[in-house]
Formats: sequence, C-alpha cells, structure tokens
Amino acid sequence: MPMTPRSVVVFALTGIILTALGIRTGVAALSPLATTIELDVPLVGLPLGALGMIPPLAFSLAAAFSPWLARKVSIEGAAVVVAGLAIIAHLWRGFSPNYASLFVATVVLMLSAGVGNVILPALVKLYAPRAVGAMTAAYATAMAISATAPAIAGVWMADAFGWRLSLATWAMISVVGAIPWLIVIPFAKRRGIAEAELNATLPIPLTAVSLSRSPTALSIMVIFGVSGATAYTAFSLLPLMLADLGGLGREEAALALGLFAIVGLPLSLLIPPLAVKPGRAGILVGIAILTGLVGWSGLLFFPEAWLYGWVILLSIAPMTFHMSLSLIGQRTKNHFSALQLSGYVNRAGYLFAAIGPFLVGLCYQLTGGWEISIVALLILTLLQIPAMGILHRERLVDNELREARP
Repeated sequence: MPMTPRSVVVFALTGIILTALGIRTGVAALSPLATTIELDVPLVGLPLGALGMIPPLAFSLAAAFSPWLARKVSIEGAAVVVAGLAIIAHLWRGFSPNYASLFVATVVLMLSAGVGNVILPALVKLYAPRAVGAMTAAYATAMAISATAPAIAGVWMADAFGWRLSLATWAMISVVGAIPWLIVIPFAKRRGIAEAELNATLPIPLTAVSLSRSPTALSIMVIFGVSGATAYTAFSLLPLMLADLGGLGREEAALALGLFAIVGLPLSLLIPPLAVKPGRAGILVGIAILTGLVGWSGLLFFPEAWLYGWVILLSIAPMTFHMSLSLIGQRTKNHFSALQLSGYVNRAGYLFAAIGPFLVGLCYQLTGGWEISIVALLILTLLQIPAMGILHRERLVDNELREARP
C-alpha cells in the first residue's frame, strides 16, 4: 500500500509517543534493583548517589548539542539516533561487569534521553502544529508512564529472571520506537519535511540573537527549571523531610512520595492542552506558585496538621514542567525555532534542576534542620512570578528576538 501524507503523519505521531515511552525507563530502572545489583556490583551508598546525579546533568549536556545533531542528520534521524543509543546502553547496563561499566553505560543512556527531550517538542511542532497541546499531553503522559513502570515491572522481572535481564529488557521499547522513524525518514526527506541541513532552509531568527533576550524564552526556561528542581528535590529528599518534620515512618513516607508521583500523571494529560489556550498560561503559572508556596509553608509550619494535603499541593506545583513542553511549540513559528528553544530550555533548565536538590541537601547538612532548605525552596518558587505576566502576553519568541536585534 503506497504511503500518503496522512500515513506519514500517523507514523510520525506514533514515533513521538514511542520515543517518549522509551526515554525515561533508564532513569527509573536502576534504583529499585540496587540491593539486588549490590550482590554482583558494589552499588549502595555513594556509587548509587553518583548515578542519581547523572540524569539532569546529562540532559543539560545533551541539550547543548542536540540542535547540531538534528541539523546533521535531520530531526527524524536524531530520533533514530536516540533509539539506537538507548538500545546499546540498555543492553550495556544489563551486562556490565563492574561499576565503571555501569556508570558509563548510564551516561550514554541519559545523553540519549537528553536528545529525546529536546527533539520531541520540535517533532510535535512539525507533525502536529494545530494540536500542540493534545500531542504534548500524549507524549508527556507516555514519559510519566515510562518513569513509573520500571519500579513495578522491573522488580518483577529481576525476581523472575535476574537483574541483568531486567535492565536489558527495556531496550525493546527503543527497538519498537525506532521503526516508525525508519519508515518516515525517506518520505520526509522526499517531501522536504526533514532537511539535511536546518540552516539551509529559511532564516532562523533564534540563531541571530541570544535566546536570553526573549522574555518569553527566559520565562519558559525559568518555570521549566523551577519545576525540575522541585520535582528532583521531592523525589530525593521528601521522604526524609516528612520523617523529620511529620514523624512519618519509612512506609508512610514512601506512600507520601508515591502520592506525589501519582498526582503528576493526570496533570500530564490536563495541563498541556490548557497551557496553549489564550490567556491560560499566566493563570496556570500563578496556580503553580500558589500551590508551591502553600505546600512548602504548610510543611514548614504545620507539618502534622495536614501532611498529605501539603504533599498533594507540592505535587501540583511542578505542573509548569508540562506547561513548558507545550509552550515550546506554541510560542515559536516553526519546528526549527522550536528545536532551538527546546535546546535552550533543556540546557539551562536541567542544570538548574540538578543544582536545586544539591543546595537543599547542603543547607540541611550545614544546619541540621529543614528550615533554611524550605525557605530556599520558597524563594525558588517565587522566581516564577515574572513569568505570569510575560507568558500572559501570548508573544512569539521569534518576534521578540527579531525586535531585540541591534
């Protein structure tokens, strides 16, 4: 059956979902198996902590070269590279003989995921320009599922077949995810969708002026970074906070963290379509700020009064992550601009997200309490206030940069 423009789009949209489904499995697959892996490869303690620092740092590094990679091999070709590296890295991790090998394989896997983070908003802008919110919701939900599935299925597979096969099996998602792009690439090139060189097309305003000169780009980066810092801090330190401040036991603290993660799943479906509606972006940022302020303040001053309520509010605050993914596509003119903006947001935002939990942990280490750490998180939340007004203006990044030219 001959391919049609509609069928090419269907394959591409399928590829977007499958790519999103595969790029978070590596983040969540390792830690639930730590005690099992420890029997063969020393891991528990500082080595595991070092592995935990890799994702945000690798995502930030990958964002720096992802637009260049897309220019060299096309944006669809970059999706194939993401899948290929993920396949190799998953298998590599599964059969690593020592910690050094496991560490390097994890770096490769996270770099692959980092490229995927950058190209997905641009692919949505290219293949679903009139449905940016809906497609962003779909792939954000796929990412959320891929981040939670290994904690359940991975442990089951490790018990049944061993930890090595459990880690290696996640390569199958990337194998399947590469297939739609391998089908699309020849037709995309023939129709001029995927260009061999992005710079050979229409001028890209985003390359003429620093993206930091665009208030909209800067605002999207800030809300992305704050949401990342909040989420990474919660996943790494919230159970300890709840135990110290609220007197929760290990099981109760784990339940609270699970609640934090579960609330984020429906938000990945609801927020992207809302974020692209006129006049909604500023309001949503305001809600994120309010829930963050009330949640952290409640945890600080009334930890035992309504503890799970504070956790629910804190789980709503990082919804600006899903917002930013939609706004990358909605506030740019074309997928070339979206690619450049996505690289900028991911590079700075994930670096911010990596530093946040470190500073919070450092404050706790220096003071022996959580008061200064929570005050720092409150200040971090307040940094989003200017974004409320800026994003409410509904301006395109391309236009702002054109106006900023000397």
